[in-house]
Amino acid sequence: MHRQIAAIAMKELKILMKDREALALLFAMPVFFILVMSFALEGVFEAGSADRPIELLLVNLDDGRMARQITEDIESIEGLKVVLEINGTELTRDGAERLVKERANPVALLFERNFSESVARFVDTAKADPPRVTLIMDPATNRQLLAPVQAAIRALVERRVATARQIHHIRTRFSALGGKVPEYLAGLENTAGRYAPAVELEILAPAGTTTAVRPSATEQNVPGYTVFGVFFIVLPLAAGFMREKHDGTFQRILAAPISKSTLLIGKLLPYYLLNLVQIGLMFTVGAVLFGIHMGQLHALVLVSLALAACANGLGLMVAALGRTEAQIGALGVFFAVILSALGGMMVPTFVMPEIMKTFSLLTPHAWALSGYHDVMLRGLGLPDVWKETAVLLGFAAFFFLIALWRFRFTD
Repeated sequence: MHRQIAAIAMKELKILMKDREALALLFAMPVFFILVMSFALEGVFEAGSADRPIELLLVNLDDGRMARQITEDIESIEGLKVVLEINGTELTRDGAERLVKERANPVALLFERNFSESVARFVDTAKADPPRVTLIMDPATNRQLLAPVQAAIRALVERRVATARQIHHIRTRFSALGGKVPEYLAGLENTAGRYAPAVELEILAPAGTTTAVRPSATEQNVPGYTVFGVFFIVLPLAAGFMREKHDGTFQRILAAPISKSTLLIGKLLPYYLLNLVQIGLMFTVGAVLFGIHMGQLHALVLVSLALAACANGLGLMVAALGRTEAQIGALGVFFAVILSALGGMMVPTFVMPEIMKTFSLLTPHAWALSGYHDVMLRGLGLPDVWKETAVLLGFAAFFFLIALWRFRFTD
């Protein structure tokens, strides 16, 4: 019995060793995944540290003392890099909104004109409206990663306003008693107040976006999960092509008066339609069960059509590159998982190191996710998603060309 088990095991081992490419991919894929995720997650765990500070665009339209003091407080926070100028030019509101909209920076802080005066009115008059500061944030940005920044800004503003209110209260009391205000009151401006008054922290999306600035977790996740799932069509598509090639089905079909391009299009069409049904199902579930905002339907459809074409092109390329079912399985999982990790499906790209951000743009996943975010989270329409759509179609054409170059209809 032991000899029989050993003989069977040796036979299987020899079979495995014959397909060295599949074996190499089997070991290479987890190594690549570890490398990609390690570099990508480095940004998540180090974001907001001294070594990898979060950039905060700051626009100060106020000429008063209070805004300057709060700006200095924010600049002293470790893990925040305050950006006041771009290329030597003072940052404006329009400039900050453009940078946030273009995803160059995740958040901008704005002090409106007369901010210091609004603080003075609030301190002097009990019924005055609380002072307001504005945060301009990309709706597609992960809120959890920026929550500490938001909390720190609110705390600093409240501390300064509370201290100003305390000083005003003490000055008023001493004046009423006819006494002089002690000199130590000047130092209170640098101390925290015991009572933090309400401060209105207004959160806005950049100009040009029409959707809510606080999308739900489902609205942020459904686009990513959709892109991730669509590319798994690679596995059944490539396996189906491989099976029919081995079975001689292609040879029998080509014996009829039919062109190779017609055969490929006919074979791909069901998978393409299956991808579209898959996308529609995921968005329908999100809309019906969770009430997610879909945005402009025609823009969403345009991105989806290009995404499905890209996924099918990748599947055909894998079918052309793989020579065995084991190789196709390994290549399919490699492209589906590794490209997803690089493209921001698992880690937001804005916290990745710069080199990882560059690599992410070399994946169709990043462009598809950007297109969906433009439509569903940023409220943009057809004119704004042509770039992502064109890039996705470019990826699809690239995959199809490689597939046509390498694909063989017979073993």
